[in-house]
Amino acid sequence: MPFVSLAQAARRLGIDVKTLHRWLADAQLPLHRHPHDGRKKGVSSEHLQALARLHQRSLAPLPQQSPAPEASQEPPLPAALLALPETLCALQAQIAALQQQVADLTRLITQHRPGPAIPLAPTKPPRTAKRPAKPTSPAPRSRRAAKPPSKSAHVIPRVEYGPEGRYVVICPKQGLLPLEPDTPEWFAWLAAQSSFRFVGKLGRFTAHHEWRVPRGAWRAHRHIRNHGYTLRLAPTHDLTMAVLEHTAEALQAHLT
Repeated sequence: MPFVSLAQAARRLGIDVKTLHRWLADAQLPLHRHPHDGRKKGVSSEHLQALARLHQRSLAPLPQQSPAPEASQEPPLPAALLALPETLCALQAQIAALQQQVADLTRLITQHRPGPAIPLAPTKPPRTAKRPAKPTSPAPRSRRAAKPPSKSAHVIPRVEYGPEGRYVVICPKQGLLPLEPDTPEWFAWLAAQSSFRFVGKLGRFTAHHEWRVPRGAWRAHRHIRNHGYTLRLAPTHDLTMAVLEHTAEALQAHLT
């Protein structure tokens, strides 16, 4: 069964390669691979003659110069290259199997992850050990031990002038906030606060938001030598860093 390339078959039929593909599909004729080069596809001479008869075409003779390049393009490919498609299919199957194994291992790990509940068991005996100590220990002591957590709950935000030469906002719940002074984000943050601690270049104080005062004014308060000092600050939309630093300097002057 002589092999005829698609280009040669199209030239002999006097059509283009796309039309040849369509004729082969309509006639349900398969393509054949080159006996020495699996990358090349063509048709058999019998199928070519059948197409010519079906479409009433006469086959043009092949040019005499075509055998020379065919002879130069005949170096057989190694068997390893011809087996590459099958090797790739086998590798894909192995990869799929490995992925399934990883998924199964992950599922097993998540199922056995409740293991951290084991260290909770030793924490229960201390509770049972504390129970007999309750009658011996007076009630006021247990109440005093409960006071320190209430103090930590009253930690307020802190606005501080850092060593890098800029102001930072430290929130007890959110940590360091990316707020630039005197920006819309800064004033929006101030509007949602009831108090904060200010540590500036020349002094410090605690600012309280006077909610009952029109336009949301603020006041600064500081204890110096057992005496409390209070100064009125600007409303929220005018509470800039310059106002805070000026107030901190004014309160710091009471130390001299």
